[in-house]
Amino acid sequence: MTDVKQPASTPIGRILDQAQWGFAIAAVAAAVLLPLNGGNGGTVVALLLTIPFAAIHGVRRYGWKRFMMFFVVTFVLSNFFENLSIMTGFPFGHYHYTGSPKLFYVPIAIGLIYFGLGYVSWLVASTILDRADEGLSLSTRGGRIDVVLLPVLAAAVMTAFDVGSDSVASTVAHTWVWRDGGGLFGVPYTNYLGWWLVTYSFFQVFALILARSSGVRSAAAGALLPPVLIYLSLGLSSVSSFIGVAGSAAFVTDQAGVSWSLSQLAEAMMTINIFGLLVFAFIALAKLVRNT
Repeated sequence: MTDVKQPASTPIGRILDQAQWGFAIAAVAAAVLLPLNGGNGGTVVALLLTIPFAAIHGVRRYGWKRFMMFFVVTFVLSNFFENLSIMTGFPFGHYHYTGSPKLFYVPIAIGLIYFGLGYVSWLVASTILDRADEGLSLSTRGGRIDVVLLPVLAAAVMTAFDVGSDSVASTVAHTWVWRDGGGLFGVPYTNYLGWWLVTYSFFQVFALILARSSGVRSAAAGALLPPVLIYLSLGLSSVSSFIGVAGSAAFVTDQAGVSWSLSQLAEAMMTINIFGLLVFAFIALAKLVRNT
């Protein structure tokens, strides 16, 4: 397996670039339009689009070997901790999935989403830190700082998405069910602490891999815009979801028997995303504009 990036100047490179933009535009369109009729279809579509996007963009940015390392690390660690939590309650809490097919107790799609969303979150954090992934090193002070700082921020960027969406996916859609409910519309705070811990773990491993290997080729600002737009779309979907259910008198009930207002839940998720996920996205966009 060779570690080769496909130059953008070749016909294949241009096709792959167009595909990346296609995924980004489709994610934004789905996130904005689909939730207007209610439901969380926009978020689901945008999340699924992160998977093929990450596969194309990751190979071109990091080469086959390092891309495969990122995939393996995110998929294996996320599935390990998800299964561990379902069996023991650590690190997320007690819950179970309703979907299939599964790898032990966890749907295979969950590991793929960790990979796709993880890749997008990693690049958003790297962009905020002035493309920190291009300078990771154990031999310089700045490089060593970024080896830790980038995973810490990337984990926060990825967890911000979960804080603004988990209640919809679990309490409303019942994609997974929390055994004892929780304070944030049926989700316990341990879920978010667990998300940060797990995502930090695989981001830290990948940062050390990059720090010990040859440098990442510097990319034009335009190459980093699609992942930022996809991440932005995940925040915009909560705005459309709020519009879609505004005024609804419906209630949803979590596993603990607590009822929650659907419109208030949508409003809370939108507010969380406006001051969390969208802030990260706009800072990344500002960085790209400054460096263009």
